[in-house]
Amino acid sequence: MGNRDPRYDLIKPMLSEGTIVSFTDIFKYIPKTIVANDLGKKVDRFTVMMNDPKKFAIADVYKMGDLFKIGVMKLYELIDNEYLSVP
Repeated sequence: MGNRDPRYDLIKPMLSEGTIVSFTDIFKYIPKTIVANDLGKKVDRFTVMMNDPKKFAIADVYKMGDLFKIGVMKLYELIDNEYLSVP
């Protein structure tokens, strides 16, 4: 990871405001291509993992927590909210 995209800094405040309530809400503010590249994933693979969050490795979740500057448990909560909302 070279320069960290400044849009990552939008996530924590929007989470606190309640604007972000699920994992995919994050990608309204920062493109998934940016996150995928920062995780060293191809965008197609990252999309598959977004659609089935069980495919994320624990290391990926920790890296995303670092990128978004939020705790890993909060990120797991967002992912869980996403998973529970799927019929």
